[in-house]
Amino acid sequence: MADIGTTSTALAMTLAGLLYPNGLTGSSISGRRTIIRRGWLLPSDQTGACGLSKGVDYVTVMPMGSSYKRIDSALDYPWRTVSISGCTVILAVDDNTLTVSIPDGVTPAGIVGAQILFQDGSDTPNATSVSYAVTADDTAATIAMALAQQVEEAYPRGATVIVPNARQIIARTGGIGTQKRITRRQETLFRVSLWSGSWKGRDALGSALEAAASAEWFIPNTDGTFSQIKFAGAQDIDTQQTSSIYRRDLLWKVTYDTVQTQTAPQMLWGVGNNNVVTHAGLALHSFGSVLPTTGVLTDNFETVYLDAAGNLVLLAQQPYSGLAMDATGNVIEDAGGNLAAFPQ
Repeated sequence: MADIGTTSTALAMTLAGLLYPNGLTGSSISGRRTIIRRGWLLPSDQTGACGLSKGVDYVTVMPMGSSYKRIDSALDYPWRTVSISGCTVILAVDDNTLTVSIPDGVTPAGIVGAQILFQDGSDTPNATSVSYAVTADDTAATIAMALAQQVEEAYPRGATVIVPNARQIIARTGGIGTQKRITRRQETLFRVSLWSGSWKGRDALGSALEAAASAEWFIPNTDGTFSQIKFAGAQDIDTQQTSSIYRRDLLWKVTYDTVQTQTAPQMLWGVGNNNVVTHAGLALHSFGSVLPTTGVLTDNFETVYLDAAGNLVLLAQQPYSGLAMDATGNVIEDAGGNLAAFPQ
């Protein structure tokens, strides 16, 4: 969920990417060493090894809590699927048997099921459907056992389910989806402060950062949602000149959503509709008992693909790849924990 903390992190990560487009161990667009932090300047940042007195600039990101404003929004926010983890279990049918298998080295996951059409005279209702939510501790044999126990006339034999009176067995697999819905939309003013040991350094950093950020209208949050940012002004603050500290505040209004999240299994049986974007516009295609439409499907959030088993899979975006944040709030690189231009 995006909140004031995750939004601060997203803004700091965005600024780090803008200032260091080639990575934090490369050169900044201002030509000066700059450390980006979610949080305020510390006393040690003036005279320490990475201090202002050593020619290092800082960018700090802080929300202004008193600026909170709730944004009017639509009356209804539906649940939307934002990612689906595919099923890793394989089901194979041969006459009246169903065989379960799991590829070597793969963690069992997903939903498995079967619909059984019985011969005339069977005591079990025709078109009986069974399903099972797979766990990471399952084996092919335990999954077969779980499916067989749901049908009175079936019995397991190792990783195989045998249904003697079955006329046909239809196997289905599906993934587990993550669904989200917006419950509140709000706007908060964020202060991005630029700190330097000289007015020339501050002006160089401010000019470079404002130019780089001027084209940014939306930033990705760490939960896969997006926030809208609007530039709200700048101000030079020189009250600490006698301490050789020069500061510029850049203000951004950030609009972000409060989101609820839940998990839900994919449909194995039944019929529904997918909204499919085609070259001719939006079309409705059935799914469920009808095979999914072949090709690339899209929704309002992500690109949807078909995996090898025919399951719909949404590719979740991973923002800020290669960046992380240490305990102090400094933006660092994952690989070596490097501060900007300061390999450890």
